[in-house]
Amino acid sequence: MSAFASVPLLQNGETEWKAGALAAPLPTFDASLTCAEVYEQFNGQRPQIAAAVVDGDGKVVGLVNRLRFMARYAQRFVPELFGKQPITRLANTKPLIVDERMALADLGAMITLDCPDALRESFVVTRQGRYLGIGTSETLVRSKVALLMAREEQLNAALLAAQDANRTKSNFLALMSHELRTPLNAIIGFSEVLAHELFGPHGNPRYREYAGDIHGAGKHLLALINDILDLSKSEAGRLDLYPELIDLPILFKECVRLIQGRAREGAVTVKIAATEDLPLLEADALRMKQVILNLLSNAVKFTMPGGHVEISAGRGDDGGMVIGVRDTGIGMAPEMIPIALEPFRQIASPLSRNVEGTGLGLSLVKTLTEQQGGVLDIQSAPRQGTTVHLRFPAARTCRRQMSRTA
Repeated sequence: MSAFASVPLLQNGETEWKAGALAAPLPTFDASLTCAEVYEQFNGQRPQIAAAVVDGDGKVVGLVNRLRFMARYAQRFVPELFGKQPITRLANTKPLIVDERMALADLGAMITLDCPDALRESFVVTRQGRYLGIGTSETLVRSKVALLMAREEQLNAALLAAQDANRTKSNFLALMSHELRTPLNAIIGFSEVLAHELFGPHGNPRYREYAGDIHGAGKHLLALINDILDLSKSEAGRLDLYPELIDLPILFKECVRLIQGRAREGAVTVKIAATEDLPLLEADALRMKQVILNLLSNAVKFTMPGGHVEISAGRGDDGGMVIGVRDTGIGMAPEMIPIALEPFRQIASPLSRNVEGTGLGLSLVKTLTEQQGGVLDIQSAPRQGTTVHLRFPAARTCRRQMSRTA
């Protein structure tokens, strides 16, 4: 049984993992002991793996490893030559000596790089220059394992806390979104009645203008709340998807028709590049329409007058479906793309115009795409536009002649 089996290892946090945790307070050998006396002690009833050699002032002057000493002392003529000599003649007079405050990570690096022999021989741990105990490779490895286990427990606890906080946030956003939609629908409806003067003309034309502003602001806020609700449901794992076979050219035409008004206002041309014989895509039609509209809206929003936006679809190298939205807009630096994909984040750029936005569009596109088996890929550069690809696997496609809706 190892003499170090009962050495306690600290479990109270990384800051306490120091070399002192490895120090087993084994008895020392006085430097005046002879080699023969040390041999007798090592052969005693309670042999120890190693012992520090100290002088009269308690200073460590050497280290004796039991196995090494016994092996050497068993050699021919050694007992006769060294039996009456002081133990320092056969001890390691330059052992590894470390202070108890040294971090385990530093100690491990020191032994590995500078003092590998200490793994076999052991090392001495001191406190304020005085002997504290003996450390071994066994206790060092056990401490490293225990430290890794403690870190794993901390990471698991942090992960559970983060997941719980995320669920709480998602549930709160979903609840608030539901609560806000009801009064917002009333605001939108009544403002539309006022704007169209359904119950008679206003005495002042400004009322009609203000009602139109209220109606527009209400619709914008409702769209934002719907996006938040979808994102919250998705993060909480409660977003229901209803896959069906989608004819992409037809879906593209519907989306372009909806975005055409905004494109005309910004003097942006929107084109479709998709053949009518494309395979059908198996996905949730409502969510795919939401994805395409978000991408087209973003592309039109950040494209300068006279520019153009193109939406396309085709087969990928793996037989899957690739949907692309390319624009000639202001673009962004490649390192900014991960930021643009984060919820509620927008890229600050001197090229940006003062456009409305909440920073939810691309995040929602990514989430909805991935939940339907797809992958989002973005390439962009300042002043060179942006290209977004949605790649769906071959298992999500269906040849037209196999579909009743073809």
